[in-house]
Amino acid sequence: MHVMKQSLPEFQDTDKYPPVTKKEVENRYEKIIQRIKEMNLTHIIIYGDREHCANLKYLTGGYDSRFEESLLIIRERAKPLLVTGNEGYSYSDICLLEHEKELYQTFSLQGQTRDKKRYLRDILKEHDFNSKAKIGIIGFKYYEEGEFKDPERTFDIPHFILEEIAGLTPRNQIFNVTHIMSHPENGLRSMLDHHEIARFEVMNNYLSNQMRKVIRNLKIGISEAETLKGFVYKGIPFSVHPVVNFGKERVLLGLASPTFDTRLKLGDIVSIAFGVDGANIARTGFAVFSNDDFSGKKSDIVETFYFPYFEAIKTWYETIGIGTQSKSVYERVMGIIGHKRFGVTLNPGHQIHYEEWINSPFRSDISYVLKSGMVFQCDIIAFPGEPYIGVHVEDTVVLADANLRDQLKKEYPEVWERINVRQNMLRKILGMNVREDVLPLSNLQAVLYPFLLDSDYIITDV
Repeated sequence: MHVMKQSLPEFQDTDKYPPVTKKEVENRYEKIIQRIKEMNLTHIIIYGDREHCANLKYLTGGYDSRFEESLLIIRERAKPLLVTGNEGYSYSDICLLEHEKELYQTFSLQGQTRDKKRYLRDILKEHDFNSKAKIGIIGFKYYEEGEFKDPERTFDIPHFILEEIAGLTPRNQIFNVTHIMSHPENGLRSMLDHHEIARFEVMNNYLSNQMRKVIRNLKIGISEAETLKGFVYKGIPFSVHPVVNFGKERVLLGLASPTFDTRLKLGDIVSIAFGVDGANIARTGFAVFSNDDFSGKKSDIVETFYFPYFEAIKTWYETIGIGTQSKSVYERVMGIIGHKRFGVTLNPGHQIHYEEWINSPFRSDISYVLKSGMVFQCDIIAFPGEPYIGVHVEDTVVLADANLRDQLKKEYPEVWERINVRQNMLRKILGMNVREDVLPLSNLQAVLYPFLLDSDYIITDV
């Protein structure tokens, strides 16, 4: 393992973003109807708000609760009903899912017009919420044994909504079924088809290009905010707050937004992270030009800290694949980097969708089978504190069997070509023996820069 000056493949951003189709949305809806039948439910309610709208967006084909709470009510033999506030009522026409809609002004922002007041209970009653109903609620989280005495009947939707439902249907007939959407092995959003892979690849191609520009824009004296001048913003909503932080105090906050007055000094620790639909990319390292800029207890950081970290992410990429037990990925990675001197406290990787973290199968206590269509973040955050502070390399990768790869190659040849070049980069430039079913989506996939002020240098195992 060594540091090498190396040019990496580069692709231009593309505007060839495959639109979500009505047929796709109808297929998603049919899967929800099938779950209603299998679970012997009469209704499924999908809750959404500004921060938690991914399930709504997925099922409706575009509607995200931009200001308000929203409910999508699904029954087997009825048109789905979308309940919105004032501003969501018109915006809901963005939906590809055919639906009825009801205005419930209490979902509107505080102080907005409420000239058409209604009780939510009355709306629900009109749609067969009664003592015989069996209601499944999809919120943001489902819960596991040991978290609550009755996790199946523990909910994270607003109390006032739950009370209105419980006023019509007994509580023992109301269930948390969020796992339908986000279970790591069986959730509807945990597996992508070739259309979704193509969309996520376009987003990762774009976002990794912006990360490259931001890193190349780093220079002594620049402010955190100024660093983003090179970022080409295309109006795509961020799934996480953009992060650009300089210096130990700022970086150890973990999630802070860039400021105008924090300026980069030689030797500063730097953390940068961006996320959009289906894509998240992050890098943490030091603002130095070469190994000579590391002094004192940091002088051995490359060999003592960066090399084993790179070995861990290399192991991660070489272990994942269809049929792999997720616990084996956890054990192999943590066997390299699990010592407290590396400071890894979160899961070594997780799943991504419209939101940056949907779930994670990479745990020490439970094992899941990795399947075709699963999309992951290689997200190993090593933050031990002084003297090395931390390092973080995060990119998006998807698993695809031969059939899924053939579909992708046939319908999205440009996407497929970029993926093939990235696979070649992993194998021949970085020295990672990835399987054919491992499809890298980022142009900086697994690239660890030891010297952020000279990004021509990377760590490799070739």
